[in-house]
Amino acid sequence: MNNQEEKIVEQRAIIDEPMYDSKTGEYGKGYSPDNGVTRIVQEGTDGRHYHQDTDAGRISELVFDSFKLKSPNGTIWKVSIDDGGNLIKEKEES
Repeated sequence: MNNQEEKIVEQRAIIDEPMYDSKTGEYGKGYSPDNGVTRIVQEGTDGRHYHQDTDAGRISELVFDSFKLKSPNGTIWKVSIDDGGNLIKEKEES
């Protein structure tokens, strides 16, 4: 076996397999872009998981009625827009 064949044998595609997410610890089906070092869960028991750093291009193509943002102190805000183009923000009660 030459060096290139050995590299191919060492690498393993990890796609749509059960795993724990490296960042959140959540369990579900996901993938690893770096042979298992980093694991990214995309499907959990609560549905599809989107990740800002890896899915931003796909998320930006979607149209939403509203979305939620978290401020640095942990406050959750619901943000939407009215027919005049004005932003509406509502603090979500915990």
